[in-house]
Amino acid sequence: MLRAVCCCCVGLWLAACSPSPPSWDTLVSSKISEHYPGYRVLAPQAGQLLVQRPGQIDKVVDVADIAKFCQRGPADCNYALDQMLLELRGAQ
Repeated sequence: MLRAVCCCCVGLWLAACSPSPPSWDTLVSSKISEHYPGYRVLAPQAGQLLVQRPGQIDKVVDVADIAKFCQRGPADCNYALDQMLLELRGAQ
């Protein structure tokens, strides 16, 4: 529940700072940056993010797949985001 509230707060904050609503790319990118501040997130094209992880191979995130889950509701959205973040964690 707290995670859903945090996602909504981030979305509202981003919406307030720009004249147009945030894109899925922006929302997912901010989520990655929040959890992994040392990672660099690039958007080579709409719907895809390239995550550069120090000491590890770069990882491509398909934002459209995550957006599909998020459109189903908060539980599915949180699950998709959690899985993405676990995949990005890499070797510890």
